[in-house]
Amino acid sequence: MRTVRALATLLAGGLCLAPLLAPPSPTERRDGLLGPFAALAAELEWVRFQQALERGEEARALALAEHALALAPHSTAGWQMLAAHLGYGRAAPNAEPDLARRRAWFEAALALLERGRARAAHPEELELFRALYLVSRAEQDPELVAGGAPELLARARAALLEAARLGSAQAAELAPYLEATPAR
Repeated sequence: MRTVRALATLLAGGLCLAPLLAPPSPTERRDGLLGPFAALAAELEWVRFQQALERGEEARALALAEHALALAPHSTAGWQMLAAHLGYGRAAPNAEPDLARRRAWFEAALALLERGRARAAHPEELELFRALYLVSRAEQDPELVAGGAPELLARARAALLEAARLGSAQAAELAPYLEATPAR
């Protein structure tokens, strides 16, 4: 009798916890047993990412960032953080003097933003980030693309218009200023 009661208590407790492990809607998927703790686990991975960067462990840092994004793919801030590291950190002229490698990091940052756009909770913020990143590259490192600053600014304008179309109020406000920016 004691075993049956213990089993019934365990089953009842499991049923009480089941809603915590289930996604709130059919469109939001949670990874494995982490369920509602996936976002917390992702935050811990971002801390480990920063620590690995500080130790100069680039490959480990990138693996940790990818794992964090897998745990919480809806985290717009996560996609922005890794894109900033790739685009501003790794693709910067002072970090990478070789143009071919800088271009590869630049393209990796843009590809990451594209991948994130399909998964992030706020794709309009990633498009706005892309636009501002492209403007900064047009001003600071125009040789990243064959068309130089004019091509980068044209791509920035397209990203800004897309961000506005997706609902970014900031992008809509910035669009006229970028239109007035002359290509060098």
